[in-house]
Amino acid sequence: MVEIQKSEIVPLYLCLKNLERELDPRLLTVLDRLEKFLYQHLSVEEIENLPELYRCNVDVLDEKV
Repeated sequence: MVEIQKSEIVPLYLCLKNLERELDPRLLTVLDRLEKFLYQHLSVEEIENLPELYRCNVDVLDEKV
């Protein structure tokens, strides 16, 4: 089993989301799991703004997970 650090979740999600149309089924499953996790811990507004928040180095999961 592999562990993902909290600080790695958003960049991994954004990367996979940008490549969504090209992903194979296994990676689509990973993307789906990451997306569900984010929707459980962030507001819709935060998720919609994730690319900008990430560019500004805002750790949106810092105190939520």
